[in-house]
Amino acid sequence: MDVFMQRGWYILGDEVKLFEQNFANYCQSKHCIGVGNGLDALVLIFKAYIELGKLQKGDEVIVPANTYIASILSILQADLIPVFVEPKLETYNLNPDLIAEKITPKTKAILVVHLYGQLAEMDTLEAIAKQHNLLVVEDLCSITRSEVGSRE
Repeated sequence: MDVFMQRGWYILGDEVKLFEQNFANYCQSKHCIGVGNGLDALVLIFKAYIELGKLQKGDEVIVPANTYIASILSILQADLIPVFVEPKLETYNLNPDLIAEKITPKTKAILVVHLYGQLAEMDTLEAIAKQHNLLVVEDLCSITRSEVGSRE
C-alpha cells in the first residue's frame, strides 16, 4: 500500500491491472475491466451490447421497480427503455412470476439487481431469458464477496 500511495497513481496503473487479472481469474473469465462505479459498468455493458448488435436503441430492458436509480440511469444513458417489474416481497428481488406479462417484442434484456444481500432467483430468471431469447445482465453492487461465493 505504501508504494501505491507514494506513486500517486490512482487511476489505471499496475494495481488496477493486477486487480483486473485476479478478478477475471476468480470469475473464470478471460477479461475484467475496472471502472469507477457500478453505473459506469452498466452503461458500458449496455453500450457494448449495442455495438455488438445484440441490443438496439429503443429496446426494452426489464428491471426491478425498487432498484437504485443508477440501474435506471444506465438503461437510459444507453438509449434503452426500462420496463419495471415489482419485486418479490420475501426477497425484494425481481419477481420471476411477473416478468412474462411485461415481455413485448421490444424486450431484449433483463437487468437483474441483487438487493439487500439477497441473491435473485437466477436459475428461474435465466430460464425465462432463454425461453424469450433475452440477454441477462447482473448488477451485484450490493452483494458481498461471501454472498457471491455462496452462489457457486
